[in-house]
Amino acid sequence: MVLLQGCTWYGEFEHLSSIPNGTPFNNLSETSTDIVWTGLKIEKNTWYVDGALGYETSSEFEGRNPYGRIKIGKELKTWH
Repeated sequence: MVLLQGCTWYGEFEHLSSIPNGTPFNNLSETSTDIVWTGLKIEKNTWYVDGALGYETSSEFEGRNPYGRIKIGKELKTWH
């Protein structure tokens, strides 16, 4: 059995916008979207797996709600 160092349940708001096709952090419907996420992040030895369900609030993405997201990564540097 793999022992985990941490598991976090989180909620977050994410704004995505195109930098080359619009002003960064814009609210143009053709170049940006807003998504509310909830998910779990599991950590072990600076590696993490993050899985989430999201609800896209601006109706600009192709497809229908809910959306899924998975991220796998490694923390490279931690400052305290």
